[in-house]
Amino acid sequence: MIFFGWGRRPMTADLDPGRALVRIWSHFHLFWLFRFSWPKGYLLATATEAGWAQQPITDEEGRALDPEGRTDVNIWWRFGLLLPLVGIAFSIFMSTVGPGS
Repeated sequence: MIFFGWGRRPMTADLDPGRALVRIWSHFHLFWLFRFSWPKGYLLATATEAGWAQQPITDEEGRALDPEGRTDVNIWWRFGLLLPLVGIAFSIFMSTVGPGS
């Protein structure tokens, strides 16, 4: 939608030829600009003759396969929706404790 939306996005990191680590991120956004994302889990994708086979793995196994964080989303995609809320809360706080209040 134009004003808000939600969905899932995969982030992929190649482990070796024929294997990839996939991390699924769910997200909610306003105006495609302010987004809040949270991780939903890991999949281990393996190439087979019939295509890619995907097997769910635990978060501990996923983090062990991706210690560099190649399947993480950037800070704006993760907490972008919270930034304007923090700004509003800070403005309210400053207007109540600032000089002349």
